[in-house]
Amino acid sequence: MVAPIDPNGINKAGAPPTLDHTLDSWGYVMAATDRRRVILGVALAAGALIGVLLAAFLLIRLGGHNIHDNAQQGFIRSAELGPAALQDSIRNRGVRSVLRLVGTDERNVEQYEQEVAVCKRLGVPHFMAKMAATRLPYRSEIRAVFEALDAIHADPSLQPVLIHCNAGSDRTGLVSVIWLHDYRGAPLAEAREQLAFGPYMHVAIAGPASMGEFLDRYESFLAANPGAGLNIQQWVRLHYHEEKPGREAQPWPDTAVNLR
Repeated sequence: MVAPIDPNGINKAGAPPTLDHTLDSWGYVMAATDRRRVILGVALAAGALIGVLLAAFLLIRLGGHNIHDNAQQGFIRSAELGPAALQDSIRNRGVRSVLRLVGTDERNVEQYEQEVAVCKRLGVPHFMAKMAATRLPYRSEIRAVFEALDAIHADPSLQPVLIHCNAGSDRTGLVSVIWLHDYRGAPLAEAREQLAFGPYMHVAIAGPASMGEFLDRYESFLAANPGAGLNIQQWVRLHYHEEKPGREAQPWPDTAVNLR
């Protein structure tokens, strides 16, 4: 419905220069400038809310320990812990081994040395299997992960193992899925809950989505070969050959295969 243009002569000097004569949902005329102010206010409020949520996400993912205790399943997962927090987890959470998924390049070497020193002082075995969080894992990388998990699974005195990367969200999530599925017999759908936004802060976009893509490839293989009955390690050994460009995929020793 369109109102008559200035029916009572109210649009006099000093009135808004642009008057929207279309009746709004409440039945009165709103000036175009007022409408813009409402839209701007809503946009600012939405922006503020998004900012608060983003700050909370960054605080939890980058500033916290992101630690989750699954000792009954033989593992604890977390972000990279400083010496004090790692010592506290070993003493108070019963951590019996540590699996580090972060490398030892220049920006990480100090944290690595501190981590190893704490483990050595407290008599906790330390394993390292470097992975990347922004691409599919190379066959050689995932092989190192399985070698560590095989050793930890074979010796209950090494459990619970503390599995961690940098933020405890992506690489840690993938290895937690593998541990639960291959070594604890959890259904894949249940194990894949370890790669979730809440409570682990895994965001499956851009590079980190590669963690889920790796598992998608495994699921696609199972769907195409329903009688294969392979766990993730067996599938990697026989059918997964993603490797660093220029590097030939190496044979997988039979002794490193964990059979169900």
